[in-house]
Amino acid sequence: MTERAEQLVLQYVSRVGDAAYGVLPSRRRAAYLGELRRRILRACADAHAETYEDVVRVLRGFGRPADLVARELDSAASAASATPTVRPVSESGANGTRADAEGDADGRAADATGSAAPAASASRLPNRPHRPPPPWRGGPDPAAARRARRARAGGAHGAGGARAAAARLPALSLAPLRRHPPEVLAVILYLLSGIVGAATPVWPVGAAIVALSRAWSGRDKAVGLCLPLTATLVGMSLWRGDAVYIDQVIAESLAATGVVGLRLAAVCCGCYLAVRLARLGDR
Repeated sequence: MTERAEQLVLQYVSRVGDAAYGVLPSRRRAAYLGELRRRILRACADAHAETYEDVVRVLRGFGRPADLVARELDSAASAASATPTVRPVSESGANGTRADAEGDADGRAADATGSAAPAASASRLPNRPHRPPPPWRGGPDPAAARRARRARAGGAHGAGGARAAAARLPALSLAPLRRHPPEVLAVILYLLSGIVGAATPVWPVGAAIVALSRAWSGRDKAVGLCLPLTATLVGMSLWRGDAVYIDQVIAESLAATGVVGLRLAAVCCGCYLAVRLARLGDR
């Protein structure tokens, strides 16, 4: 028998146990469930049921769990009513005989009451709420259900991610143009000074706009101002020339290698400030 088929048998026995809960005593219920499981396995072996579908057909022959419990109650009531009550004869004669007769009548009344109570309980079985058994009794596994939900959510996110990104693009590109035109101009100047070599002298204008902006945070301003200056100084320090005087060293190193660091940093800062501005565009 496959693992899935064995799991189905355990689930069926668990459902029968739930239906018998509160109706049969605990010991009697445990014995009945063990006997029921042996009967199911024997029926599966006789029918050569190995797959899930074969076991389903075998279990259909047993019926619903509530019907099984009702039949068990009926058979128990019939066995109890068929068993004679043997009482010892009292030494007091007729008084003892009357007491025994009264006891037999009371016993029959109790048996009738006991039979009626299980029958009433059995009639209420279909109305009992169905409770799923715990995982160790063949019930659903919450961890597996969570993994399945995450897999479905990941698939839905992958399918609709492109549409969601496309829907967000207009808000990220148009809002800054309407609300922060000076900052947009600063981003353009940064990118222009980094991409076009002849436009490098316009970078200080963009830096001034960044310094006076109220849209970017202090960290954004620090990145936009300090990174190009630091890159310029690093580029100037890499210059190797023959100039002797300090003014010549500064001028020649700035024109040779310092401007390269400035342009690279200006492009990076322009992209960074553009992203930050797009996120602040709705403020």
